[in-house]
Amino acid sequence: MLSSSREELLQKREIKPPAFIEAENLNEIARLACALERAPLPLFAIKNSGKNMIATQLDLFLGTPVFYYAHSNEIKHFLGYRTIQNGEEVSLVDAPTNPTLIHAPIIEIVKMPQIFERGLKDIGGLKKYDGQKFLSLEVKDLVSLVKVASYKILFEEPPLPIFAFPSQNKSRWCVGSFTRIEDYEEASIFFYYEQESRPEQNFVRYSMNKADATMTNRTDEHGNVYVKIIRLKQTHPLVEL
Repeated sequence: MLSSSREELLQKREIKPPAFIEAENLNEIARLACALERAPLPLFAIKNSGKNMIATQLDLFLGTPVFYYAHSNEIKHFLGYRTIQNGEEVSLVDAPTNPTLIHAPIIEIVKMPQIFERGLKDIGGLKKYDGQKFLSLEVKDLVSLVKVASYKILFEEPPLPIFAFPSQNKSRWCVGSFTRIEDYEEASIFFYYEQESRPEQNFVRYSMNKADATMTNRTDEHGNVYVKIIRLKQTHPLVEL
C-alpha cells in the first residue's frame, strides 16, 4: 500500500512535454518495437515540419513521456520486422500478410495535446534539455551491463533494450540500459560502460553458464540470452554521465 506522501506526490504529478529522441534509422525503431518482445510495441506516425516520424513511447520519467523515433519517406499500416542469418529485414506494409515477419501496428496521429506539440517544436534540439536526468552508474564491461538488461527474463518478461550513442565528448560510445531498482520513476537508473567505437552488431549474446557476452547479429543459437541494441543519432538528452 502506498504511503500518504507517495499518494500526494502522484496526485500532484503533471505530465511534462515529451522527449523525442532520434534513432539512427527506421531499422533501429523496428528492432526496438519488435525484436524479442512478447507482443510488438505500437508505433505512432506523426507529421512534423513536413517530415514523417515513426515513434514509440518506451518510458515515463518524472512526468516526461520518452519517445524514440526515426524519419520515414512513407507511412503504411504496419512495420514488419524479422532477423535473418547475419542481419534483419524491415519493411512498411499495408497488411500483415507475411507470417515470417513480426508486425508492429502504426497509428497515424492527426492532432496532439498542446503539451506534446511543445515537445515536437524542438525536435533535434534536445541537447538543450535542462530537466531532471537519470542517475548514472558506470559498470565494468558488457558482461556486467547485460546482467542488468536481462534480469527481467527471470520474471518471464522481455529483456531491457541496450542503447548506444556517442559520448558527450564524441570520442567514445556509451552503451547502457535504463532500469528501476523499485517500481516507481524516482528510482530509475542508467547503467552503462564506454567503448572506443560504435557497436556494429544489433544484439548482445549472453551465456549465463560461461559468464560471457559478445555482440552479434544472430539470435538463433540455443542456450543463450539475447538483448537488442538500439543506436541513437546523438547523446541521450536524459542521461548525465
